[in-house]
Amino acid sequence: MLRAAALFAALAVPAPPARAAAENADCAPLAGFGCYFVPENAPADAPLLVYLRGHHPVYGRGVPARLWLESARQAFEAYALNQTAREKRVVALVAYRSDLAMTAAVLDALTIKTGRVFTRTILAAHSGGYVGLGRTLDSGLTASRVLMLDDFYGADDDGLPQKLQRLISSGTACAGYYTPHNKANYDAGFKGRIQCAVDELDSDLQHNAAVRRCLGGYLDGRSCL
Repeated sequence: MLRAAALFAALAVPAPPARAAAENADCAPLAGFGCYFVPENAPADAPLLVYLRGHHPVYGRGVPARLWLESARQAFEAYALNQTAREKRVVALVAYRSDLAMTAAVLDALTIKTGRVFTRTILAAHSGGYVGLGRTLDSGLTASRVLMLDDFYGADDDGLPQKLQRLISSGTACAGYYTPHNKANYDAGFKGRIQCAVDELDSDLQHNAAVRRCLGGYLDGRSCL
């Protein structure tokens, strides 16, 4: 895992009218978790896309408290999540740190902030966000879909494949991709152990770049290839 941690550092980088302007203009702060974005075209029953960011390019998973919002917004902007949210008409919620769990309490706080009740939740974990994904599954949060964005780490650390398969067996859809540096991790820890439509990409340069390219297709149930 030390080798993987070093690689993360190199690779990771309708709403109530009174709230609409602030939410649509930027990724608005959600205390204790990160930031959220409600696109102007999101219907009242829009799904919630929870983006569990990878390790911060400078601080890893130990992002200082004074930079929490900045960190969430960095991922929001780097992966053009506003564009994806508008195109797919989903509400986006971005974690400020890769080891944060999305919990029922966070969902309740977002419901209060936005005035919405989210009946469908999509969990998208990128790179080091596998840590937050494992903790989210431990919290008991359910999801309609899980997206694995080159985050195939931790198979032997915290039993992530088993946690994922339990969720998948209950009816949750799963899709994602891995790049060459992650192939051995995927083959040894996840292949054959999770029922997930996983794309094999041909370049480690796609570790970050494929987030923009693939996320929208995965939300529609399509392959990225």
